[in-house]
Amino acid sequence: MRVLVVDDSSLVRARLASLVRDVVGVRVVDEAGNGDEALAVAKASQPDLVVLDIHMPGMNGFVALPRLKALAPPPLVMVVTNDPSDRHRRHCLVLGADLFFDKSTQFDRVLELIAQLARELASRTPRVV
Repeated sequence: MRVLVVDDSSLVRARLASLVRDVVGVRVVDEAGNGDEALAVAKASQPDLVVLDIHMPGMNGFVALPRLKALAPPPLVMVVTNDPSDRHRRHCLVLGADLFFDKSTQFDRVLELIAQLARELASRTPRVV
C-alpha cells in the first residue's frame, strides 16, 4: 500500500512516516507539509492512502481533503489531528474523509488501521507470477 504523509510539523511528519514505514506491506511514497504540496505529490504518486493533518499553513486539510478525494483514482484519506472536536470530525467526514483520529490519544489505532488496510489491499491485489 502506498502512503502519503501530510503534516505541517516536519518533526511529526518524519516520526509518523518512520512509524508507517515499519508497517508490513506499506511504502511511504512521499511527505508533504501542506495541502498544496499534498495535491501535487498525490497527483504524481497516486497513493492508496493519504494521512492528513487539518491545521496547516497555506492550503489546510479542510480545503485539500475534497480535492484529494476528487483525484482519479481517489485515495483513502485518514485525518490525524491534534484538534479532534466533534465539529471537525463531522466536517471532515462530510468533506470525504474515510477515517478520523486524534493524534494525541489514538496514534496506536492509526498504525493498527494502516496495517489492516495494507493487508486488505494486498489480499485484493492480483499477484504477478
